[in-house]
Amino acid sequence: MPLNIQPWQKRAETKVFAGFRHILRRTYHLPNGAEADFEIKHESYAACVLALTPHNTVLLVQQFRPGPEEILLDLPGGGVEPGEDPAQAAARELLEETGYRGELEMAGTCWHCAYSTMLKHNFVARNCVKVQEPALDEHEFVRVVEMPLEDFRSHVRSGKMTDVAGAYMGLEKLQLL
Repeated sequence: MPLNIQPWQKRAETKVFAGFRHILRRTYHLPNGAEADFEIKHESYAACVLALTPHNTVLLVQQFRPGPEEILLDLPGGGVEPGEDPAQAAARELLEETGYRGELEMAGTCWHCAYSTMLKHNFVARNCVKVQEPALDEHEFVRVVEMPLEDFRSHVRSGKMTDVAGAYMGLEKLQLL
C-alpha cells in the first residue's frame, strides 16, 4: 500500500552560517515520529538565459566555479534582486555578463536542489546582438563564448555545466531538442 505523503512538520529553524552563502538548520518531525535536522542553503531566486544569436549560436560564459572547482561553460544568469521581476533579472544578467540583448521569453522554473530554497527562472532569448561590453561585478571573471547549436546540445548532455535543467527547458521551449 503506498504511503500518503504529507509535508513534514517544521519544529525549529536556526541560522548556522551567514557568509557568501547562508545555511539554515531545520528540525522536522518525520512521519515515523522521529525528529531530524537538515542543513538547507538559504538562497534567493535566480534567473538564467539560453541566448541565441541570429546565426543560431548559443552565448555561454566561461568561468571558474568554486563548488566543483572547475572552469565551466554556463548559461548567463544570476540572482534575482529583491523587488526585481525574474524577466528583468534575466535581461540584466544577460547584458551584464555578455553585453548582449535579445527577445526574452520564459521557458520554465525549477528548484535548484532538494536542500536549497532557490527557485530558478529559466528563459530563452532569441536574436541576441551585442550592444555593449560586459559589465561584471567584483566576483565575476568570465569570457563570453559563442557555441554552435549542435555543439551546445552535446555540451548539455555532458553535464559539464551548472544550468543543465535550464538548458533543457530552453531547448524544449525553442523546439530544438
